[in-house]
Amino acid sequence: MQYIADAREAKKIDGVSIHEIGIPSFVLMERAALKVADFITGIADMGKDRILILCGMGNNGGDGLAIGRILMERGFQIAFTLLGEEKKASEEMKQQIFIARNLSVPEVTNPQITDYTMIVDAIFGIGLARGITGNYAACIEEVNHADATVISVDIPSGIDASTGKVLGCAIQADYTITFGINKRGLVLFPGAMYAGQVLIEEIGFPKKAVGEVAPAVFSYEKSDIPKLFPKRIPRSNKGSYGKCLVIAGSGQISGAAYFAAAAAYRMGSGLVKVLTHENNRIMLQAKLPEALLTTYSEEENSPSHNINHNQSGTACKENSQHESKKEKNTEFIRNLQKELSWASAVIIGPGLGTSPMAELFLQEVLKIRDIPVLIDADGLNLLSKLSEYFGENNMIRLPANFVLTPHLKEMSRLIDNEVLEIQENLMDAACQHTEGATVVLKDARTVVSDGTKIYLNQSGNSALAKGGSGDVLSGMIGGLLVRGMEPFDAAALGVYLHGLTAEEYVKRGGFSTMFASDILEELSCILP
Repeated sequence: MQYIADAREAKKIDGVSIHEIGIPSFVLMERAALKVADFITGIADMGKDRILILCGMGNNGGDGLAIGRILMERGFQIAFTLLGEEKKASEEMKQQIFIARNLSVPEVTNPQITDYTMIVDAIFGIGLARGITGNYAACIEEVNHADATVISVDIPSGIDASTGKVLGCAIQADYTITFGINKRGLVLFPGAMYAGQVLIEEIGFPKKAVGEVAPAVFSYEKSDIPKLFPKRIPRSNKGSYGKCLVIAGSGQISGAAYFAAAAAYRMGSGLVKVLTHENNRIMLQAKLPEALLTTYSEEENSPSHNINHNQSGTACKENSQHESKKEKNTEFIRNLQKELSWASAVIIGPGLGTSPMAELFLQEVLKIRDIPVLIDADGLNLLSKLSEYFGENNMIRLPANFVLTPHLKEMSRLIDNEVLEIQENLMDAACQHTEGATVVLKDARTVVSDGTKIYLNQSGNSALAKGGSGDVLSGMIGGLLVRGMEPFDAAALGVYLHGLTAEEYVKRGGFSTMFASDILEELSCILP
């Protein structure tokens, strides 16, 4: 597991290490400089590369000067330039200037950026909170247009360390060396596009300091899978691993039901039952014979209908043609409740449509309190119209057994906010609009939150941007819910594994060629 700090948390870890534990700031600075210098030593050509260190007047600039000094001592061709007023330098920066000048480290006042093959960006660190203008902006633009390898120290100058937003303009780095703990601004977009390859280097922040601050956001890594994924037991049967009910598909859409149900099985569910439209029977029986099947039929898009309990392929109508509409609805609800009581967890929404029938399904599912429920796709679109489940400021009011998996447009409908505003404030949108339910806000960086805990996903790539991918994710999370994981934990692990399948796929295939069905195949390779 990897913690991801915002600017306040990163500064607090620094402060606890220095002021409470007693590690001198200058010691941490020298360690940081040594890590960056070691990295540059590994990629630079001592005979050919000319290295320019751009230094601001804060401690980030102090890191830069120490990096330049170490590289010069190792024989590299380096020069540094100071950006800003020297009288405003931090105490550590003043000390580094003093050392650099005593050692005659080459200093240039108006460097020709194009003369250098490697540039170290040590202008602004994680404390930047204002837009960059003037000479700083001009320098950054020059760097971004230069044909040079760019290494940023801690964070690319101009990126907000908490949000990833560009503060006017920002360094486009090839590499970013950050210290002790990852930063939100390096993970969230657009910051992630400016950071290049991110390396997290330990410089001596004590575990006690990190533990005292306890950053709110975390992410998973491959090594977490064996510890987190539910174990199977030697003496067990299909009943040991839960029953997943998938309410999905409509008369016109069949694939979503298949993808969600197949994914639930791939995650180790003991039994999966699909409740879907009768039109989907043949496809599901051919593609997923392992699944149990219950179908319904509609009459003129009315809730009056039949549920056909079919485990072996023969439809059994339970209502007489002469029953009244009220009697049919009562019988339908009774049968639906019987299906819901069978389940250990319920998935509703993929490809379901927004007909009165679908709304009736959702209304019954929303009454569930004793098992986990995942709502996706059309289930979310229907939910957005039910005002009784929303409080002040469109706060989603569902209990903790519910998981919602909206993409940006679906979230826009739920909280009545513009997509662009949600995208620019992804963390806030996921964290501040729920009073119990877990929200999986899907984007290039998916955020999972129950209003208290926050998971920020780093796995995955653009190969997942295909129809059916979200249906598979719903089934994966549903499968983990069936296996007994808590809603937040199941959602976070499901999102991570979903992204990991794309990373594994592109090692052998292309970003454009991945199908949703390929996610299912990759799961069999990455799961224990």
